Amino acid sequence: MPLPSLISRLRERLPQSLTGGAMLLVSATVVNLGNYIYNLILGRWLGPAAFADANLIVTLFLVITFVTVALQTTTAKFAAMYSASARPAASAELRRWLERGAWLSGMVGLLIFAIGAPFWQAFFHTESAWPFVMFALGVPFYFMLGVERGMLQGETRFGVLSLSYQAEMWSRLVIGIALVALGWSVLGATGGLTLSLVVAWLIARKSVPSTPGGQPLTVNERSTIIRFAVPVVAALIGQILINNGDVLIVKRFFEANEAGLYAAVALIGRIVFFATWSIVTVLFPIVAQRHHRGEAHRYLLYAGLGMVLVISAPIVAATIFWPELIVGLLFGAEYLSVAPLLGGYALGTTFYALSNVVISYRLSLDNGGGSMLGLAGGIAQVLALLLFHRDLNEVVLVQIYVKSGLFFALVAWDIWLLRQRGVRPTLASGPTAD
Repeated sequence: MPLPSLISRLRERLPQSLTGGAMLLVSATVVNLGNYIYNLILGRWLGPAAFADANLIVTLFLVITFVTVALQTTTAKFAAMYSASARPAASAELRRWLERGAWLSGMVGLLIFAIGAPFWQAFFHTESAWPFVMFALGVPFYFMLGVERGMLQGETRFGVLSLSYQAEMWSRLVIGIALVALGWSVLGATGGLTLSLVVAWLIARKSVPSTPGGQPLTVNERSTIIRFAVPVVAALIGQILINNGDVLIVKRFFEANEAGLYAAVALIGRIVFFATWSIVTVLFPIVAQRHHRGEAHRYLLYAGLGMVLVISAPIVAATIFWPELIVGLLFGAEYLSVAPLLGGYALGTTFYALSNVVISYRLSLDNGGGSMLGLAGGIAQVLALLLFHRDLNEVVLVQIYVKSGLFFALVAWDIWLLRQRGVRPTLASGPTAD
């Protein structure tokens, strides 16, 4: 198909499927900007050593995200199916069942971090154990938040979903900065994080209508949901390992000051991933609904990859050509020594952002093979970093090799799946159930 015809086709279809997500994309930009301002203020106010401790708590928050996002993705998948089939009672039962699981999992997480606080303090060489206790209090609310957001995402209520992300960011920014300004340092930053999760959960919960339930989910329905959740969890564990394992490994093996410098590089370099996550958030339920109805959806994969490239390319270019300027403006002169690492980190993150689109697309078609590849990539990166961390430059190089290798492996796998179905993998191909 000629390029003008393909563009015309996308213009006809994308407004029907993705226009509802435009607000989420704009909101995500504001949220990411607010979160970065928050971390930049912490980096400047606390200095590299204390910032390493504060960033550790944020990284642990991102680590447990695999539970929250697994709950959100699973809820979104089946809420999208029930919405497409006009089964509101089934959606209500889905919500109740998953909320119970989220609460129990959250209480387990609370105990792990609160009771184990002295161990975590010794393992990561932090100043105090109390930030771990403060962080633990927010874990149950964060897990339940995943279910509420999944309902909003699955029903493509992206406006209200955006509001919950905005509430989380603004409350964290205001409360956290106020507590740090009052002299609470790392504990204050952690308090802002915990309270922001509570605020976001309250707003999301009140935004999901209380629909009367019907019959409880059958054993077969629950088994189907659990089977779907397994590759979701695998994909997210891989994502956590790839996106956050490096920060934890550096915090473990490097001096506090050097770990703080690296945390700044990672924070800036991950802009690429967080600037593009909303594309996957919008893509997933729409593909799931179109697949469930037997409609064409392949073009959405190409659109998602294209949007990630459009967003990430200028960011990577800026980090390659003006790293000192970026690091100096954002974190100050104390952090300039690690500016040369910034371009490589952003490039590696771009490869993973592209990989995430392929994994999510295939997962929305009930194909968890990409999740297993993502998990393998995450494990490979952790093992490689445990073996090769002579200096921070080597830490970044390892990530470029692993993340680019994962993306090309996913592309090769996706093409192989198409060929197995006798479909030619062209830009214009649009099978309904590949």
